[in-house]
Amino acid sequence: MMNLKEGRGKVPIRNTTQNEATPYLLVDFPTREEFDALYTKHKSQELKDRYWAILNLRAQGKTLNSSGNLFGLTRERTRQIEARFQRLMGEKYTTQIEANLSMLSSNQNLVELFLKSETS
Repeated sequence: MMNLKEGRGKVPIRNTTQNEATPYLLVDFPTREEFDALYTKHKSQELKDRYWAILNLRAQGKTLNSSGNLFGLTRERTRQIEARFQRLMGEKYTTQIEANLSMLSSNQNLVELFLKSETS
């Protein structure tokens, strides 16, 4: 699995579309507001702040150890935080892609209906 360090400032998420040639999509790292929206279930702002800092360090190329050590976390716990973040980002983008495809399909149907009515 590709990680934030390898993404070089972008977030790698699994490609769930039909195109198997690209197993990962690189999307922009979220703004703080978008990040907080991903973690709405966390009650503690302190925990969100820690996750934000850890994930930013990883996106800047820091290792799992150096990112986690600042907060007293193990390498494995840092990896778990990153994996969950990537999963949440993937869910967000999959939902957006599906909505866009649905809208495109609806628009295509409207265009086809319009063209049929024009030729009749």
